[in-house]
Amino acid sequence: MMASEPKTGIGNRIGARAPAGGHVRTVRAADSVDRVYATIKEFAIDYRFRPGEKINEVELAADLAVSRTPVRAALNRLERDGFVASVPNKGFYARELTPEAVRDLYELRAAIERAAFVLACERASDTEIQTTVDAWKKHSSLKEEGSWAKIAMADESFHMALTHLSRNAQMATALEALCSRIRFFRRIDLESAGRRSRSYQEHEAIIDALRRRDAAEGATLMEQHITLSSAHAMEMATLGLARIFFGTAA
Repeated sequence: MMASEPKTGIGNRIGARAPAGGHVRTVRAADSVDRVYATIKEFAIDYRFRPGEKINEVELAADLAVSRTPVRAALNRLERDGFVASVPNKGFYARELTPEAVRDLYELRAAIERAAFVLACERASDTEIQTTVDAWKKHSSLKEEGSWAKIAMADESFHMALTHLSRNAQMATALEALCSRIRFFRRIDLESAGRRSRSYQEHEAIIDALRRRDAAEGATLMEQHITLSSAHAMEMATLGLARIFFGTAA
């Protein structure tokens, strides 16, 4: 069910949740639709539009210093991307956050990455594999406490690199789109020291299977690494809602 329009505007949350040390970028009216789309997409990735919230296009356009035309175009694209939903004669609403939705996204991700791993074992050169491993080693320190966005992006980059080893452009494109939809949850998940440590250990096992080009073992490890149990999906959804509505830490 879609939520009613909140009393506090999106502009307040954008300002309150801006990156430390900076301000939310104002988009000039002359900027392209692509730039407006990229800005609003970042808001959606971080759930600055609360789940089920009706998006006020007029207010959003004013916050970004543009007309409603590029805002409407961006929201139409974001609907195709899965970030918002439209209701005829009512407008656009932010994506919902439920355990089932989180689980479904991770199951889809597991299916893509499992298949990509099998192809990577067949198609990637030894040099390409080593380059991917070396890049991960540079960013896999467990000592970067607090740098959650950086840690999550390193994890995402590693998985994207593995998928690129498949030399299947469609898989890579699909995973890239999916990664933006789960980035919020990935960051929260990796804030847990225990989960992060297990994740890195699982990466080592996946890398070992890739080096040996053991497609069957590596594909199984990849699926186990990514797929969320129902309990974990429930936990992620709960932590996400707490972060969105109350700003509490995971």
